[in-house]
Amino acid sequence: MQYIKISQLKPGMRLARPVYNKMGVMLFERNTKLTRQGIASIENFGLWGIYILEPAEPVPPLSEEEIEMERFFTVSTFRLKDDLSLLTNGMSPQNIMSLAQTILRNFGALDHKINFLRTLRSNGDYVYKHSLNTAILSAMMVHKLHYSYAEQLAIVCAALLHDAGILMVPDEVLEKGESLLSQDERRLIQGYREKGYQMLHPDYNDYNLPELTLKIVGQTARLEHNVKIPLPKNIRWQNGTHVIHVASMFDEMTSMSLDKEPTSEICAVRFLREHSDYYPAPFVTALTQCIHILPGGCCVDFSNGQKGIIIEENQKNYAQPVVILFSDNQRIDFKDTRFQKTMHISDVMKTMDLRLKVDRETLKKYASDPRTNETAKRYAEKRQKLVAAGRIS
Repeated sequence: MQYIKISQLKPGMRLARPVYNKMGVMLFERNTKLTRQGIASIENFGLWGIYILEPAEPVPPLSEEEIEMERFFTVSTFRLKDDLSLLTNGMSPQNIMSLAQTILRNFGALDHKINFLRTLRSNGDYVYKHSLNTAILSAMMVHKLHYSYAEQLAIVCAALLHDAGILMVPDEVLEKGESLLSQDERRLIQGYREKGYQMLHPDYNDYNLPELTLKIVGQTARLEHNVKIPLPKNIRWQNGTHVIHVASMFDEMTSMSLDKEPTSEICAVRFLREHSDYYPAPFVTALTQCIHILPGGCCVDFSNGQKGIIIEENQKNYAQPVVILFSDNQRIDFKDTRFQKTMHISDVMKTMDLRLKVDRETLKKYASDPRTNETAKRYAEKRQKLVAAGRIS
């Protein structure tokens, strides 16, 4: 499966995911072959890109729940974009409260884990997709944390609004990426986060947002997005701020972009666990109780160099599933302490293709013995004579 920009679509390409319009109506099913007319229609939908199947790739399985989540995400992204556009133009948002209520209704009372939807972002749609994913994760987390409905609603609202200031950051700064930003550019982004908070008019709240929402957005605007800089101790951080902080970082690490390889769920959670002073453990635990970290069928790498596939997910401890090793079909249950001492899951496999890449440079590393070279040369000369005589073609 590949993400292709709208400008690079070609007739004959097959859709990996269904395409919906702004109203949630399915326009193209999965495995649909694109035509010139279809491409022209997709260009009018306001999408930045779509997922395409590779030529020999079968259609991957997708549950009804995942299909519905795709539809909901598409519709909600456009709703949030409309509201944040109103906000940046000094007008009252129209959908924030109703969108937060819908997110809570759909995701705030689930009795099972879900496969979280990874989305690919460009600079043009990053804020909308990131804020929506953060809100969905937050809705599931606050349910596990047993907060009151009023507090849940305020936190989800804050998640939808927490990154609004990033919409004002110049494109040339955003395109640099986190690792290449100068200190001045970091301060510039921090200033725009503060402006995003001020756009909500916190002093007189004429947009009638929950007071807790304003407090949380104000705190997230002051957060340093760098684990090397400790959180200020003189601030009484809201629980909702911690929820959004954990959800936001997890989504940011696992999301895809045109120039960034996504981090696997297990590595993202491991990062959060390693910085518990920045991402408190109870909130990370709530996150792991909501989504599949290492689901059945997931192929993984082990710390000892082995590879395998998960055949049974551990619902209580995602790091202790039952696996089958590819090397000898050995069944390993990581609940057994014997295996915990000798190996652990290091990451999810990036690809199932374990073939060696063979090119001219690789072939130069291998040399045949003189006898084999002489035999090959003799057969080649004999074949040339037979071809010249017309006996073979």
